[in-house]
Amino acid sequence: MKLLLVGYLHSEGGVKNHTLWLARGLAARGHAVTVATPGPIGTEPYDLPEEDTVRIVNVETIGQILRGYPTGTPEAFDCAVVVGTGWKSMLGPLLNRRIKKRVFFEVMSGARNGRIDPRMLVHHGYDALVGQGRPVEALFRQSFGWSGPSVTIPALSDPLELVADLTLPSKPAPARGTLKACYFGRLAPHKGVGWLIERWDTAGQDIAMLDIWGSGPQEPELRAMIAARGLHARIRLCGRFPGGADYAELLQKYDIEVLPTYGAEGAPLVLLEAMACGVPFVANGVGGIPDYGNLDCRITSGNLAEFLPALQSLANALYAGEIDHARLQRHYLEHFSYKALCDRWEAFLLDLAGEKSA
Repeated sequence: MKLLLVGYLHSEGGVKNHTLWLARGLAARGHAVTVATPGPIGTEPYDLPEEDTVRIVNVETIGQILRGYPTGTPEAFDCAVVVGTGWKSMLGPLLNRRIKKRVFFEVMSGARNGRIDPRMLVHHGYDALVGQGRPVEALFRQSFGWSGPSVTIPALSDPLELVADLTLPSKPAPARGTLKACYFGRLAPHKGVGWLIERWDTAGQDIAMLDIWGSGPQEPELRAMIAARGLHARIRLCGRFPGGADYAELLQKYDIEVLPTYGAEGAPLVLLEAMACGVPFVANGVGGIPDYGNLDCRITSGNLAEFLPALQSLANALYAGEIDHARLQRHYLEHFSYKALCDRWEAFLLDLAGEKSA
């Protein structure tokens, strides 16, 4: 197949990771893949990766959109997959009439943002919807009145199994009071980190340390909250976290990952990465998070009041030696690994294009 993937590549994040890794995976299977990215936003630098097997096109001019997306010259593609919600990203593939099939991939929550939302363009020439999670797919269909074909396929995270040694060390049941918890992600109010800090005096009694990794607008507020409550010895703000093998090595030092988010979520990829490393998580079950459910993690119904009991439940299970880290990693490898997700995306696109899988 000749494929066009559309996603913003000028800043780090889930859209960039998914788009590039899917492009590489499809190219490795013999497909001709072009990735189109809108130009840098605001002060973000022009910083595109160099790829040997994937063509990358930076779409900066109106001419590139109007005369033949994405290069400015009309070019045929079997399928285009758009990741993201910008007007340029969604409009460009519609104006290129030589694209046979168009797919919109919803990586947000599926909820509509006001009366004018670029995602309404799905009704003007898109052939299928992919939701990052089943609740995301269902909410998008409801919010946007989508009645066309749709399917759930998770986004690709950094495939840690390709870049790191994920061999699990033997983990005996820890002594009570020694667990180390972590949070990885953006520091923003809806992620619930501040909510958790406010309750850590009681919630974290059985947990020795909570390390908070990431950056964002709420960082000064979180730092002040920790100081005001005298929690320096039990909660640390650790700053930006590394990627690749260094990230996997860091993640495997922890016993629990926490995600008390209460905002509009897609399906956070940090939870996939925790599973890849055999680290159980506790998460508030909003957006597509329930799709990550398994025997060794705890996911609430989406009611944040259930989060602290779920955290205590997982801590007790760890102290009792009831968590099977190898089983958790196998769950990831079977359902969410790089190979598993590339298989699902390729099969979906081949079916949409009317071609048979090899």
